[in-house]
Amino acid sequence: MRQATRVLAEALGPGPSPDELVRRLAGRPGLVCLWGAWAGGGAIVACDPVRRSDDPAVLADLAPRTHVDEAAERAAEGQSRVVGGGWFGVLSYDGPPHLAFYDQLLRYVGGEWWFESLGARPRADDPLLEALRGPARDRPQWTVGEFDGPPPAGHLDAVERAIELIRAGELYQVNVCTRLRAPFAGSAAGLFADAAARLAPAHGAFVDLGDGRAVASLSPELFLRRRGDLVTTSPIKGTAPRSVPADTLRRSAKDAAENVMIVDLMRNDLGRVARTGTVRVPELLSVEPHPGVWHLVSTVTARVDVDDAELLAATFPPGSVTGAPKLRAMQAIADLELSRRGVYTGAIGFASPAWGAEFNVAIRTFEVAGDSIELGVGGGITADSVPMLEWRECLHKAAPLLGAIGARVTPRLATPEVAPTGEQLPGGLIETIRTLDGEPVRLADHLARLDRSARELYGRGRPDDLAARVRSAAVRGRGVARVIVRPDGSAEVSAAPAGPPPACSDVRVVARRPGLWRHKWADRRELDAAEQAGMPLFVADDGAVLETSRGNVFLLLDDGTLVTPPLRDDLLPGITRRALLDAARDAGRPTRLANFDVKELSSAVAFWTSSLSLVVPIASVDGVALPRRDGDLAELAAGLHGRAQLGSAKREC
Repeated sequence: MRQATRVLAEALGPGPSPDELVRRLAGRPGLVCLWGAWAGGGAIVACDPVRRSDDPAVLADLAPRTHVDEAAERAAEGQSRVVGGGWFGVLSYDGPPHLAFYDQLLRYVGGEWWFESLGARPRADDPLLEALRGPARDRPQWTVGEFDGPPPAGHLDAVERAIELIRAGELYQVNVCTRLRAPFAGSAAGLFADAAARLAPAHGAFVDLGDGRAVASLSPELFLRRRGDLVTTSPIKGTAPRSVPADTLRRSAKDAAENVMIVDLMRNDLGRVARTGTVRVPELLSVEPHPGVWHLVSTVTARVDVDDAELLAATFPPGSVTGAPKLRAMQAIADLELSRRGVYTGAIGFASPAWGAEFNVAIRTFEVAGDSIELGVGGGITADSVPMLEWRECLHKAAPLLGAIGARVTPRLATPEVAPTGEQLPGGLIETIRTLDGEPVRLADHLARLDRSARELYGRGRPDDLAARVRSAAVRGRGVARVIVRPDGSAEVSAAPAGPPPACSDVRVVARRPGLWRHKWADRRELDAAEQAGMPLFVADDGAVLETSRGNVFLLLDDGTLVTPPLRDDLLPGITRRALLDAARDAGRPTRLANFDVKELSSAVAFWTSSLSLVVPIASVDGVALPRRDGDLAELAAGLHGRAQLGSAKREC
């Protein structure tokens, strides 16, 4: 039988604020600070650990067994029991853990400091007490440069690949992240103290890892809290900027579905080690304010008999930063993301033989290594995700953190919000849907795109009866159904026979006017005007080919690879574009999402796609003939809807 350890808690009275104490201790070996809601609220500070380990199994030896005598309990009244010491540190998402054992610490509760230890009384020369009682020192200096990282197109690509996996049925949801990096010099502890004082994070943490490495986490999220046999987790899924009303997040079907999926995942993880029938969800879909953003938060609890190491083995890494199913999501993360995550999306916290255990989710977390500092940002992807909005969510999450340290991202990463042009918004949104013998083709995809746009632009989704109205209006043979949704929520449905699609197209290069083109606008006056001199091939200011006025553009490379631009604000997420990428995946054909310019297009086999015309070869650009492989393009079209309905695929151009 293990012998119980007596703990000590001694009141020290008022003193410097937690951020000031961290500054005074900057540079001490193994400096740790947990600041926010930890252990009932306040701050925990420790340094000079007595032991280190990179094996989480050491937590198995810390099942609560420490005796707190009545005098110490009375002295620590209001502290939610004594922490005393234990293993503190970092559990990296995809790297080694960094844990250190501390037998004494300082704890800040209700404006007063306490000395706590696992039995030892404080020494007069104790570095913690010297810092607490000594004079203020010069503030530790630090500087940070501009944050850069992979271009946004890489994240847009990863998000769209994630959507592809979800559409293929391999995943329900997956987190996709990227990393920002900047030059750094000076004290990481000073950076944490300054940033935490400004942001007051719910689960902030600083850990000195040694060798010039440190972690400064400003996390809002609780991963696990264990008190006795009760375990609590509060996953965050769903984010909106504080500039919008809280109800915007509460009404978001996408965010709510994402949160519920992760709640189910956490219920499953805890269920692996919980007593039968004890898993509960006491709080579901609460909107909470956090620095710069609103978050959608739920809470799951369970009763367990296992030790801390076993609990972590069943639940780590946190489900809110992986996806569902968890193992497949982690495989997808490894494939989709350009770099390892490191500490980011792992966990930081402590396991105490007296108090229990508590770990955050290591998001909103800076990682310092020598003269570099990194910040991971990301979000959960579902079938309804919009790549450009997901990138902006990353920037929204990073903004308060960078603001707290006086930093910013490079201009090439910043993507300002784009407004519709004057002609676009009042006319409403349109979907043109191909129908065959009275049956709409890919109706669910069309209405999902329409619904996403209507919610984003007008604050309400499309009418519930649209699917039935489209089906009842569809004509026999080859037809087209048109659905228009107005800003007031009203909808019009019409249908007519479809004319023959073009056999090929000669296109001319046109600079795209700024505007929000990832929505399908009912007002086509600007597009019709551009078509007066022939079909336009729109090109962005940066030289990237975007689309024609009728559909998305693809290249067919010599090895059979399909290349199309990644989705952005000035590019429509075409239904047939997505269907062709899905069909290519099913057939084992390689695809690539990448920008290309007119010169690259002019030397390749090129075509455009739309729901009404399927696959249309581009014969020339500004009078310059392009290579042709019309037979191969006809096969692509056949893979979409069947040879019997193609007709035009073999027409002469």
